Amino acid sequence: MQRKFLRLFLAIGVVSLVSWSCTKIDTTKVGQDLIPAVDNVHTFADTLSVIATQGILSPDSTRVSIGDVHVLGSITSDPLFGKTDARIYIELKPRFFPYYFGNSKDTIGQPFAPAGTGFDSVVLCLSYKGFYGDSTRPQHLRVFEMSDAETNFKPDTAYQINYQPAVTPSNLLGEITVIPANLANYTFLDNHKDSVNYQVRIPLNSSFLAKILANSDSTTGKTFNSDSLFKTVFKGFAIQTDASSDNNGLFYISLTDAATRLEIHYRRKNGLPIDTAHSSWSVVSLSTGVSNSATANYVNRNREGSQYENPASNEIFIQATPGTYANLVIPGLDTFKNSIIHRAELVMEEIPSLATALSAPSFLYVDRIDTGAWNYKPLPYDLNPSTFYNPNTSAQPFYPTGGIDYAYFGGNQLKKIDQLTGLQMNYYVFNISRYVQGIVTKKEKNYSLRVSAPYDLLYYGYKLPFSNRLAYGGIKLGSGNNPNYRMRLRIVYSKI
Repeated sequence: MQRKFLRLFLAIGVVSLVSWSCTKIDTTKVGQDLIPAVDNVHTFADTLSVIATQGILSPDSTRVSIGDVHVLGSITSDPLFGKTDARIYIELKPRFFPYYFGNSKDTIGQPFAPAGTGFDSVVLCLSYKGFYGDSTRPQHLRVFEMSDAETNFKPDTAYQINYQPAVTPSNLLGEITVIPANLANYTFLDNHKDSVNYQVRIPLNSSFLAKILANSDSTTGKTFNSDSLFKTVFKGFAIQTDASSDNNGLFYISLTDAATRLEIHYRRKNGLPIDTAHSSWSVVSLSTGVSNSATANYVNRNREGSQYENPASNEIFIQATPGTYANLVIPGLDTFKNSIIHRAELVMEEIPSLATALSAPSFLYVDRIDTGAWNYKPLPYDLNPSTFYNPNTSAQPFYPTGGIDYAYFGGNQLKKIDQLTGLQMNYYVFNISRYVQGIVTKKEKNYSLRVSAPYDLLYYGYKLPFSNRLAYGGIKLGSGNNPNYRMRLRIVYSKI
């Protein structure tokens, strides 16, 4: 079960909606736009302390599938979290076998072909979908060929982000320096007719072109005759940044987009004047007759020497997957008076700084810490109040069929001007009103909570999609005892 498993919930969710309307908490007006004014006669407001502690890191089990956007690049100067190294491994190949270049009747540099035809160059192209970090700083990208000894790089596996196939370090095929901000500009191809933008183009050396031509026989038993024979010679590519460069950001690359390909450029003739053209190998996905391509995305964090390693007692560090989290305890809820909860907002504020140009996570997420076998559970009621779900059981739907209603629940990145420093700061607000109502009225368990910036969610053995990109964002928050940026739970209520 992978990222699209939520479709399984739809039928159950529709049937269950009617029964849920009879059991949901109806003693509160939470979620409505109009909240009574606090007059300290009928309506009151209290702020409860939040005890926040930095979570302990553990090995990350995140897996990246062929259809997911992949991360490429490196961050070398993040004062909060240190360094990040992201590499892409891909198998590019033809979509049909026996394989030939161009059209079936083209003549290209073969014996008896017209003078002037022949092969010119090879370019590895990557479909660019965005960037995290300083897009004005050059990134030096390098392409290596995978080792001939690699036998475990397979198309039927979504590899964890710590996986690295075998690569021959001495076999550098090509390199280029790219300024991400310039990728919006159009680049003209060799024929001077076609142009592309939002594409990273890395020219490969003539020795790799020579390898292609030396193995281009499509007769029975030869490399270009079948998918299985092709894979014995062309294992794939490793794309990474030069570790010695002053890179400070990450590319986001779609492998299954048509703009990700290996272009083999040539001059051909087919009854017309000699024409410049190219054939493409691609990342094969959901094809017939040709097996899917193998892919992997390696993402490594090195936090040595960063602020995360030496935090102040009133600071909390949240980094996107593969990242960090914090544990939250709100002891005041155990003794909070029986009330109608109009609004309960969990507020988290950034400690603003000019020290980093790297942005905060697009979304934070809060769930419950469970001491049972599954470790964590979704929050009840508030993720999507218009959809029935029961997170206390592994039976579906234990998560909203329509996903999170961010307009209600919150967790999205918000911005304001810090009155203390005059700097723009990020903050996050979570509406957990129904959850708090259940604690104070129905005496439901007051769980410890976890705040994180996940790429996906893992509950009861299922992986659910979340709204953050992999490795995108990090933030330093004030904890519950921070004098200026205090993490807190603000409750607007009426006494019963």
